[in-house]
Amino acid sequence: MNEINQAIRSYGLSPSIQAHPSSEKKAETQAQTGDVVTLGMGEALFQSPAGLIAPQKIGLAEGGTLQSSAAPNEATAPSQQQSRPLDDSAEDTAPLPQEFLETIRQIPPWKHVKVMLVHGSHTGGHRSAAESVKKVLDTMPNVEAEVVNALDYTGGEASKNAQVAATDFVMNKMAPVRGWFFRQSFKGNPLIYGLGNLGMRFKSWMSKDFLHKIQTDKPDVILSCHSPMNSMLSYWKGKGLIDAPVHSVVTDYRVHRMWAQKNISHYYVASDATKNELSGFGIDKNRIEVSGIPIKPDFAKPQQLTKSELKEKLGIDPKTPMVLMMGGSLGLGRFKEMAQALNGIDTPVQMVCITGKNAAKKAELEELSKQIKMPLTVLGYADNVNEWMDACDAIVSKPGGLTTSEIFARKLPMIILDPMPGLEEMLIPTIVGTGAALSVKGPEGAAQMIKSLLTDPAEKSKIEANLDKTGKPFAAYQVASDLVMTALDSGDGKGQPV
Repeated sequence: MNEINQAIRSYGLSPSIQAHPSSEKKAETQAQTGDVVTLGMGEALFQSPAGLIAPQKIGLAEGGTLQSSAAPNEATAPSQQQSRPLDDSAEDTAPLPQEFLETIRQIPPWKHVKVMLVHGSHTGGHRSAAESVKKVLDTMPNVEAEVVNALDYTGGEASKNAQVAATDFVMNKMAPVRGWFFRQSFKGNPLIYGLGNLGMRFKSWMSKDFLHKIQTDKPDVILSCHSPMNSMLSYWKGKGLIDAPVHSVVTDYRVHRMWAQKNISHYYVASDATKNELSGFGIDKNRIEVSGIPIKPDFAKPQQLTKSELKEKLGIDPKTPMVLMMGGSLGLGRFKEMAQALNGIDTPVQMVCITGKNAAKKAELEELSKQIKMPLTVLGYADNVNEWMDACDAIVSKPGGLTTSEIFARKLPMIILDPMPGLEEMLIPTIVGTGAALSVKGPEGAAQMIKSLLTDPAEKSKIEANLDKTGKPFAAYQVASDLVMTALDSGDGKGQPV
């Protein structure tokens, strides 16, 4: 990677400086302007009571003193020549280094960088990671990004529906079997790894339309957000069927062996523990970046309202502590039992449930809300999940990688209730090991744990201290900028003809 790309990786440091701290280290210091500068986890911006200011050119003078070459209120000026206007508000571009923005603005207007973001799933996590990176890429001039679901190019609508139905059947009816396969894959079982890759070779024969799309669109770089896609894309890359470098985001806090494929150029992972696990499957640590899991840019924006103000805005009691429960896009989890358990504690509390596309669960909870004394608000999909999170005092959720990353980014105490056998069960030690989450069996135990968090300041402050070093709200910015620089470095540096 060239000098600018190294600046992207360490976030916010000019390529002309002589030394810079690692992106894994955090340092807070007072710059000459008087505002606090935070370095690390993709943070290269000034923070003030007004929120995120524009990105600054920050360097280290002799002796390690932090200096800024820009005034704290200096906004990012849009380029005079770019294929898409860049929002000049600080909110959209603050975590992106100024020198990076200047680099991509210099791409000739008749050319642009093409990024393909790939998954092969009908559930939310893999797609959400891809879409989060796309949201950042869409703010960049001269960059074109597309999210592609490989299922849409695999044997037509009937084949796609059959694969979705099979996945749902295995998840809901064969959980113990699915759990066994996941455990073996986490152990690196070579037989399971070989069978998995063999299955993806067969699926690649059914995915000729997907391969044709890649070959026709000619992306400059591909990002895979799904382990089966890693296998398929690595196979095609090894056969010389695709030219673009392939990167991958691991979308959970642990990694099983199917993610590890020799023709994936670079990986982005949630934590050092994930990096070590992936390295154990033979991936060079130099190819693994601890960026965090990409989440929506909204989660990187500082909240301007207090919890009470947010509760009032959202239409719930501003004075009563609120517990938020989410079950992912499928609305999985013991919502009813959790609501009944919270209804029985002797501490004032209200509950909000977000059930995704699970209409039956939503209807069941709406009926329950008429029967219990505790205030219970029920939502299906919510476009403003970040606001509901910021308004809550504790959260009960599934341990999915994206959801966990969002919760940690907003610095919320997380309670994991009855993890499912298989992947969720495997995730628990790593997530709880951060010190920012708790796992419990049974709704009654969870209710007592929530009561302790709401009434014992020492217990809550202990978790909050760990949250300060766990959340990575700028992961999508780091991954997006790295992809663009990879595209420029691997080609002629000028992108694709428009």
